[in-house]
Amino acid sequence: MRAVYLFKRDLRLEDNKGLAYASRRHKEILPLFIFDKEILKDLRAEDERLSYVVRALEELSKRIRVYCLYDTTEEALRKVFSVYKPTHLYTTKSYSWTGKERNLRIKNLCKDYGVEYVEIFENFLVKPEDVPTRRVFTPFYGEWIKGVILEEEKVDGFSVPYVPLPTIEEIRQKLPLKGFSSFDPLDCKKRLESFPFERYEELRNFPAIDGSSKLSPCIRFGILSVREIFKRAKDRSEQFIRELAWREFWYHIAFNFPQTKDLEFQEKRRGIEWENREDYIRSFFEGITGYPIVDAGIRQLKKEKWLHNRMRMILASFLTKVLLVDWRIGEAFFKEHLLDYDEVVNVGNWQWSASVGADPKPFRLFNPILQAKRYDPDCEYIKRYLPEISHLPCSILTDPLNHQLPYHKPIVNYYERISKAKGLYMFK
Repeated sequence: MRAVYLFKRDLRLEDNKGLAYASRRHKEILPLFIFDKEILKDLRAEDERLSYVVRALEELSKRIRVYCLYDTTEEALRKVFSVYKPTHLYTTKSYSWTGKERNLRIKNLCKDYGVEYVEIFENFLVKPEDVPTRRVFTPFYGEWIKGVILEEEKVDGFSVPYVPLPTIEEIRQKLPLKGFSSFDPLDCKKRLESFPFERYEELRNFPAIDGSSKLSPCIRFGILSVREIFKRAKDRSEQFIRELAWREFWYHIAFNFPQTKDLEFQEKRRGIEWENREDYIRSFFEGITGYPIVDAGIRQLKKEKWLHNRMRMILASFLTKVLLVDWRIGEAFFKEHLLDYDEVVNVGNWQWSASVGADPKPFRLFNPILQAKRYDPDCEYIKRYLPEISHLPCSILTDPLNHQLPYHKPIVNYYERISKAKGLYMFK
């Protein structure tokens, strides 16, 4: 029997449940990765994300030969099925909206070719469907933590056939690579081993400090096993474990309420009359809102393709609550830029920030002036990303409404806009 193993969000050999499952059943496996043209186009991924995946595959290919194709998923698989004629195809189960649609197409194509299609649960600590349906995080967490399984899976030895298909060395010449971000998949293991989880609660909210694990790209692309990360953080930081659970909470919501991909979780908040002023949206996207903490966040996002979690909340709150822009527009903006973009997590977080999603509170606010004073007290973060005003005192930089800066004038008055937003939300 000949098997194909389709890598997706599990670009590693260690503790890879899907590949381990296939290796126990087949002595010969054709490892495969598909650079799907349609997915890349949708993600506008001709950037650091593509380079990140290429780098990860190059490292993986040092240990096993991985065949890579640059085409639509269906056309790529037709080529593989024609050349290799496998009896089985293994891949991980997808829970994202796009991933489920892709897996269904793969399954149907396998049926057409008489190939047995096998999905294996991976990339999560608990199956989203195994937790009783919960709408709020804290009750979810109580159920989720009881279901965590940390048993590792070892990949058995198998041979890789030589077939006339390209490898990463050959295919990368056809890919529209533009550059490489400040994140390198080769650093994932080192970061995991060196990160001080015991200080996570203390440092995690300050964007100028290296207090965030920065493991999100490693999780997103499966460079590290989420079980390995959990074990490393267990007994050192409950808060970090809760952050891992938040990721799975959003998948739990997506599984039980699939309509939330495009629709607000809270029915009472559907149909909000967002202003969506083009000049406000343009100022936000360009990082010239006149609020230094907000503009610094936009610059970090565009430059590094990553953003500190505190800054993600500040930006999302500012766009939706202050500028009264539809959360979907912000979600699409993050989709375009984030290296660790995950559609389910991104949608969940944007709805949460906009007070239209699960785990509701009446009206969450992130005052950019108070946030800057509290979490960037010395303006290290602001000055790092806005060097043109780094000579100014911090007391001025954090409060652009009460000080006239030699900088972009605030496009709105925060306090006036929040009053308007409260009225809009109360109406809904």
